Amino acid sequence: MVFASLPLMSRPLRIDLPFSLYHVISRSNSGECAFLDSRDHEKFLSYLVEYAALFSFKIHAFCLMSTHFHLLIESSDQPRLSELMRRLLTAYTVYFNRRHKRHGHLFQGRFKSYCVDKADYLLQVSRYIHLNPADAPSPHDPENYSGSSLRYYIRGGAPEWLYEKEILGWFKLDRKKYARFVREGLTEENVLPIHQQKFIGGEPFARRIWQRLQKATEPKDAPDAEKKPPELARAEIARAEQIIEAVARRFDCAPSLIKGGRYGKTPLSRARSAAIFLLRRELPWSLGQTAAYLSLSNELSVLYHIRKIKSDELMMEEMEKIKIV
Repeated sequence: MVFASLPLMSRPLRIDLPFSLYHVISRSNSGECAFLDSRDHEKFLSYLVEYAALFSFKIHAFCLMSTHFHLLIESSDQPRLSELMRRLLTAYTVYFNRRHKRHGHLFQGRFKSYCVDKADYLLQVSRYIHLNPADAPSPHDPENYSGSSLRYYIRGGAPEWLYEKEILGWFKLDRKKYARFVREGLTEENVLPIHQQKFIGGEPFARRIWQRLQKATEPKDAPDAEKKPPELARAEIARAEQIIEAVARRFDCAPSLIKGGRYGKTPLSRARSAAIFLLRRELPWSLGQTAAYLSLSNELSVLYHIRKIKSDELMMEEMEKIKIV
């Protein structure tokens, strides 16, 4: 089995578009183990599912190796790949460091993402990801590897969040045919056509994506938040109000006080920190949107409150006790 060597990236422009398929790869720092057992796998996947739902991404396939992982995910109407990955890697690193009593960054600073020509390479990329365990320094049987989605594709019983339908649809939902297709990759050349360090596909596909990206980055008359469909914006504001009310109940204060003012080291300050933490966890808002909603002076204020919560074990426990209707 031969795998394509993925090219190194010198911080090229990130392709982040709606309704696009991505092969995402992230490696640990200095070859350090990032997944030590099944508990780590389960925790990482729980965060992946949480943030994929928050940002409306489909999860087509995954493979979690000891020092890196592969994802095949697809965006919907909001281009939020970078924000999804930022939250995913941050949440998992915090968990991993606490569980394994370590400090510092777990993954390399910049994840790799390739925009995939879905029409021509959906199946090939899924096979590439699913065969990754066979090419490891200590090879594993891909079909029995617990950190991969392949076992679900072959045996069934997939969780609801794994979107098998599209890949298996090419095989008329026959799992045995897909298994044969994957096994063929063990003896055939299994090379992904990496183009311009950004695409899995040919030149025509790359041109189409560049055209889409150019249109997406053209100056707009209004900020992104105002471009959202009205019903989506209303739903997010309604959810934000529920979060504020839940925090107000927990800290026994008025919701209006949480959304404005400066309180220093007071109970209201703790309530405000909790509200900021939960808004970022529960909503696909940027730092700027969160700051604007709470009338904060800048985005750094949001980061300050989030770090304050994460550094306080008692407050982290408190976050789990806040029930949002």
